[in-house]
Amino acid sequence: MKINFLVFFFSIFSLSLLAENNGLTLYADDRSNEKLPYFGVALGVSASTNGLGININTAITKNLSFRIGYESINKTFNNVYTYSIQDQSLTFSPTWQSGGISALADFYLFKGLYISGGAIYSNMNLACTVNSGNSIKMGDITFEPDEIGNLNLTIEPLNRLSPYGALGFGSNVSRDKRLALSFELGTYYMRSYLVGLSGTNLLSENGPGNQEALDKLNETLKTISWSGFYPVVKFGLSYKFYGKMRKQ
Repeated sequence: MKINFLVFFFSIFSLSLLAENNGLTLYADDRSNEKLPYFGVALGVSASTNGLGININTAITKNLSFRIGYESINKTFNNVYTYSIQDQSLTFSPTWQSGGISALADFYLFKGLYISGGAIYSNMNLACTVNSGNSIKMGDITFEPDEIGNLNLTIEPLNRLSPYGALGFGSNVSRDKRLALSFELGTYYMRSYLVGLSGTNLLSENGPGNQEALDKLNETLKTISWSGFYPVVKFGLSYKFYGKMRKQ
């Protein structure tokens, strides 16, 4: 009986040593391999259809983090397109201005998959300037392009403060490393867009008929449920400069 007990004790002792050497545990109440409480702060940069941005990311748990950031783009493409009709040519110069301040929350479904929600205060203003590419003759008077003036079309969001939702892949705060990459597909909902039209010189007088047509167009846009969505495709890179590492 004593010999059997010694054999049993020696077997348990040997299995314990083997488990310890292989990073395992035999006891349910062994706390040596528990995960540390997780917290991390990271500085991030991004490039998206909303512009180039910078943000601060804070992970509260391994499943929940928050982001506060700013994105911006303001780019004019001069004379990017020319349209000709009979003897007259028109040149188009669009301006892409977008971005704003955002506050978002990320909930991680898995280690590489998260859903994001929050809001942005947007400074979006899409515009296009139309110029005459050649002179126009009216009777005996010839008007040069500078005398004709410009026609300016603008598109702005109805709501500057807009909700945001997205599906993301990767991470905005790494759990166990310094660097993290992310890819995000989302959309802002600005309710609708407001279209404006103005001109300079000869084109400065739009007339009441033009304004009435614009008002009808804007009212129609408000009734279209999808007209206020602004799609977002975003790539992000973040560096965690403070946080507790997760135990392996």
